[in-house]
Amino acid sequence: MTPSPDLREILLSAVLVASLAACGGGVDGPQGGSPAGSDEPVYPEVWSSNAFDGQSYEFKSNCGHEFQELETCFLWTVTSVTVEAPDGTRFHLDKDFNINEYSGEVTRRWVLYGPTGAGLVPAGDYRFVYYEEEELVLTQVVSYTPETVGFPKDIKWLREGDDLVVEWTPPQDTTSDMWYKVILFPDGGNVISDIIDWDASSARLRDIPLSDGATGTLNVAIYFPGGYAPSRYLPFTW
Repeated sequence: MTPSPDLREILLSAVLVASLAACGGGVDGPQGGSPAGSDEPVYPEVWSSNAFDGQSYEFKSNCGHEFQELETCFLWTVTSVTVEAPDGTRFHLDKDFNINEYSGEVTRRWVLYGPTGAGLVPAGDYRFVYYEEEELVLTQVVSYTPETVGFPKDIKWLREGDDLVVEWTPPQDTTSDMWYKVILFPDGGNVISDIIDWDASSARLRDIPLSDGATGTLNVAIYFPGGYAPSRYLPFTW
C-alpha cells in the first residue's frame, strides 16, 4: 500500500469541509462545487461490521453511479485517500475499481477493511482527505454512530446443474432498507456474487462460471445503510 502524504494543517485549513451523514449526502469540492473534473459527487462512508468472528469497521468512498466506463469519475484520478478519526488516528485507503464479471456490479471506490475482531470505531466525525499527487483536492466529513445487525446463520448450499442454490436463517428485525449478498470466493479466481432481496431466506444463482472440481468458500452477508454482517464461510467443491 502506497503511503499517503502527511496531512499538513496549513493545507487542511485552506479546504472547505462538507458535512455528510454516513449514508451519503451533498458533497462540496474545494471551491464549493462538485469535485474537480466530475459532475457527480463522491460518497464517503464509515461502516460497522458485525461478523460471525467479531466486530470491525470499514472506511470507503464511492463514485456516483452515472458513469458509462470504469475508469471515470473523480476517484479515478485521486492518488491517495486518508481518513482521520476523532482521536487523530489516520487510516490509508486502497483504490478498488473493478467489474464483477458474474453480476455486472461495478465498483469505483477507495476502501479499507478493518482487521478481524478489531471492534467498531467510536462515534464521532471522520475526515476523508483526497490527494492528487501532492495536491489536496477535497476534504469531507462523515458523522458516524455505531450500529449493527445480526448475521445470517445455518447456511446450506447445493449445486443443481450449473446453478447454486443457497438457504439461510435470516437475522431478527430485518427491514426493507437492507439487502443480502451471496458471495463465492473461488480459489485462484474472481469473486462471484449477486444481490438478493431483504426479505429472502434462499437464493438461486444461475449459470455459475466454475469448472467441475473448483474449490473455494462461500458466505451470505446482510447489508444495511450503516454496515453489514457476514455469515460463517463454508468450503465448497463445485
